[in-house]
Amino acid sequence: MRLQMLLQTLLVTLSGFLYSASDLISAPANELQAKLDLLATGTETTLTIPPGTYRLPKEGLQLRGLKNRTLRAEGVTLLGTDLSPSALRFHDCQNLTITGLTLDYDPLPFTQARLTGVDAKGRTADFEVSAGYPDLTDVYLEGQTVHLFEPEANRWKVGVPDYYPKKIERITPRKGRLVFSQEATGFESLKKGDRIVLNVRKRQGVLIGEGCAGLTFKDVTVHSAPGIGFLIRFAEEAGTFENVRIVPGPKPAGATEERLFSTSADAFNAAYVRKGPTLKNCDFSFMGDDAVNLHGVMLPVIRWLDERTFIAMRAHRGDRFDRLIRAGDEIRFLKEPVFEVTARAKVVKVEYQDGKNAGIEADVKKLWPTSKEEKPGAVYLVHLDQPVSGVAPGDFCDVPATSAPGFSITDSNFHDHRARGLRLMSNEGIVENNRFERLKGVAITIGPEYAFWREAGWCRDIKIRGNHIRDVAQGTNLLQKNSYTTGAITLMGRVEPQGEKTRYFLGNENITITGNQIENCAVNGITITASRGVMVENNTLRRVNLVREPRMARDYNLTDQAPISVQQAEATVRENQISPEN
Repeated sequence: MRLQMLLQTLLVTLSGFLYSASDLISAPANELQAKLDLLATGTETTLTIPPGTYRLPKEGLQLRGLKNRTLRAEGVTLLGTDLSPSALRFHDCQNLTITGLTLDYDPLPFTQARLTGVDAKGRTADFEVSAGYPDLTDVYLEGQTVHLFEPEANRWKVGVPDYYPKKIERITPRKGRLVFSQEATGFESLKKGDRIVLNVRKRQGVLIGEGCAGLTFKDVTVHSAPGIGFLIRFAEEAGTFENVRIVPGPKPAGATEERLFSTSADAFNAAYVRKGPTLKNCDFSFMGDDAVNLHGVMLPVIRWLDERTFIAMRAHRGDRFDRLIRAGDEIRFLKEPVFEVTARAKVVKVEYQDGKNAGIEADVKKLWPTSKEEKPGAVYLVHLDQPVSGVAPGDFCDVPATSAPGFSITDSNFHDHRARGLRLMSNEGIVENNRFERLKGVAITIGPEYAFWREAGWCRDIKIRGNHIRDVAQGTNLLQKNSYTTGAITLMGRVEPQGEKTRYFLGNENITITGNQIENCAVNGITITASRGVMVENNTLRRVNLVREPRMARDYNLTDQAPISVQQAEATVRENQISPEN
């Protein structure tokens, strides 16, 4: 009782918190962790958490060693209380089912505001934080990412780019100023009364890690996360997600406006996983990035030790690909700038060494343009089943078995968010009977992000059928000369851009795009490049190519603008219905 009174007093006196004291159940945080630990080691197979709202400890909850267990959490909301660690971390869990749970954060990993004035000459825009949303503490200013929304409707503003001001100034705890460079695009679209979101990107909300397989999330909701909603890394299987919702949560205490944001980055991101996810009847919206990203590992060839053994590396010492990659896995060798597959082999064994002690020198920044590290973190000795020729130090390789193959994404709704719907770099999957609406990016891309992001790889054996795509490609980033996703459905390969000289290896294969409906799209309906063995059949396209921009994708030599565009690819296109309006 004394703890409960202390907790309620603390919550009442602190401003900017999402939930009021009357919403909370005062269960000691370590008690819930202790019950989870007991569930893993005891004889009971089911744990039912009493309904209510629980504030998690700063470090969140660790779910480890839960095998053949069920966690029932109907009516339960867990609140992450720190924006740096994950709220929930799963390790070595197998055949675990979680039902009914809701995850949120307090404080929120974003704040939202309204523009109060725009100075065209000074290239600034002043704003005031909306009632009930967090003050402008440092954590909301350091990201320098701004999302622009309509003044009244809860949706991203149409026809504007992503905004990255050179500075976000705090004038008072509730008032601030965006400062833009002279080169920044889209400044003219900022209007008094528009709403903005400043978000925090620090950590995923839910981490599913090594040793996990057979996880099922059913009727689970995520309202916010200071990064990706569900991040899956080095798991055996990505799991099953049924009726999972990633949507904005309730208005904060004292707020008059609904939330404009859910997760600060992707809703769902699975990589370095041997079996892909099953997503069914899911609803993902208002994220700061893609709805779904599936990809595999890409490794540089640092040095050959003999004709069957080479050294590779990663920037992070915790990347234990020696435990993920198995004997018999296919390995493909890739040569820049088009990442052509020049050789293939089978893995015999991968050995790991801590990068600090391996004595290996590598230009990490060149190899991994997005890395914050400067020296190798993990070094691997990769043993092959046969000699390979034509592979030089500086080339890359990938392992398709690590790219979450065997995925299924069906009967789901992806809408009202930044970036792309599905960003697929995987194999042996199906995308069927989903809805994509009001996206800043395109609906579906299939193919690797070898250049820059270093996300693998070439895709094969994927079916895209019966999906409904409407009002996508609403952001102007897609119209720029450095764009490389030019269709509501895009088959692609991100290579090193060389303008008109850019060429593509036909690395994606055996992809079918059938029975989809696409309408109200600024760019092409379907773009096929870097692919072969593609079937495009019985699709219906209405009102696509709504914006004609000659510069679009010029850097990548993808300037063709047509309802269905096939560029540097081999595809069969037949019996598609294209509206005369095009």
